[in-house]
Amino acid sequence: MPLLRRHKRAQTEATPSVSGETADPNSSAHIAQELYGKNVELAHTNQTLSLLRAIDSLVLESQGTTSELCTGIGRALIANTDYLFAGIFIVEKPGGQTLQLAGYALPQPHGGEIEAKLLSGLTLSTTSPWFSAEQRIESVDTARLSDGVLKQIFTSRLDQLDKLAKEAGFGALILVKLFARQKLVGVLAIGTQKSTTESTEADRALLERLGEAIGLAVDNKLLFEENQHVLRKLELTNKKLQALDEAKDEFISMASHQLRTPLTSVKGYVSMVLEGDAGKVNTKQQELLRQSFTSAQRMVYLISDLLNVSRLRTGKFLMEPTSVYLPDVVEEELRQVEETAKARNVKLRFLKPKKFPSLELDDTKIRQVIMNFVDNAIYYTPSGGEIKVALEHTATSAEYTVTDNGIGVPKAEQAHLFTKFYRAENARKARPDGTGLGLFMAKKVIVASGGALLFKSVEGKGSTFGFTFPLKSTHQVSAQPAEPPAPKP
Repeated sequence: MPLLRRHKRAQTEATPSVSGETADPNSSAHIAQELYGKNVELAHTNQTLSLLRAIDSLVLESQGTTSELCTGIGRALIANTDYLFAGIFIVEKPGGQTLQLAGYALPQPHGGEIEAKLLSGLTLSTTSPWFSAEQRIESVDTARLSDGVLKQIFTSRLDQLDKLAKEAGFGALILVKLFARQKLVGVLAIGTQKSTTESTEADRALLERLGEAIGLAVDNKLLFEENQHVLRKLELTNKKLQALDEAKDEFISMASHQLRTPLTSVKGYVSMVLEGDAGKVNTKQQELLRQSFTSAQRMVYLISDLLNVSRLRTGKFLMEPTSVYLPDVVEEELRQVEETAKARNVKLRFLKPKKFPSLELDDTKIRQVIMNFVDNAIYYTPSGGEIKVALEHTATSAEYTVTDNGIGVPKAEQAHLFTKFYRAENARKARPDGTGLGLFMAKKVIVASGGALLFKSVEGKGSTFGFTFPLKSTHQVSAQPAEPPAPKP
């Protein structure tokens, strides 16, 4: 027998009868009456705590649906009180006006098919005036179940509820609003032996506490299920995006490979014409051909960037280090952009060092990095600006930098500058045709080669881009090859 029922029976049987005259406050009968009163109050408190613990435990251990949680809460209420019915209605969908019976419990022998038939399809309507009123608890005696407020609250199958109440012996049906985060999440329906006139303040206080706890429990479960639903949708969307990304990478890889062959032919034929293999070329023609050659070279670098991005995605991005003498490499790459710099009225300055350590680097990829930094500097430096290209080394490291006095990078955007496809706002305005791949790939190549990226910038004043590599396995070489030994006489 539940705790509260035992205490009520004990109070009924053992409370002394005081009649005919005022009880002596010091008499044993009066003291006993006070003790029984305290015991009943303590029983109510223990019952409330026990139920709250049971609800918390159900929430923490629940692995099922909201309906299963509501059924478990209903069973806990039935097991620990003298309630004859405990059911929880929840909102069917966010913003909906109908509440569906999600879970319920009745003590034995009421159960099985009778319950299912009587309670199937029982719903509440939030358009009833009770839902907009301030009171949280509505109590109606069994004799009045078909009258008044319940006709407005229950949207269907009120006859089934009336039949269940009579069969189970309800004295009253009590409805308690369940709130969480200041919104209605459901209604707790309680069937009691007592009529409304027999209910006490303690009964009402218990229902208010239960309403708060159950409201939070149901809301948390609904939020969890909503999050799981959103997570499943996100996972499905992510799989679709991954499939699209793979298709995109496959297309980029295929298109890039197909574009490289004709571009190589274009570069080769333009170079042959420039060198006079097809006849004498005048100055104007040379200028136009050089611009064509430079544009073709830029296209080759762009295709290489696209291919490398695709290789990064598929895990095929490999470094192929060889001995590289950076002063010669830088000089060769700068020679390709000289005409572009002149056309934009930008001064390009490079003091080639006489001696520099050779480095073990991927020649093709490091050329792309060198060209990318210089190419960006030319396009983001206004007419009349200057670009300084420098190669320096110490006993432990080698360093390459490109410094300009161009538009610079806004401070707020510098942290994102080396991410794929990202371009600063002022860069997009200055050069709308950029891809945002150059700096991304430059960082990948530098890091994969064992180096470190160098970058600093002030908006409106200019930028410095570059890299540094440690000299662990390098050796000093002269800019000029050593003279062969004199032949022996």
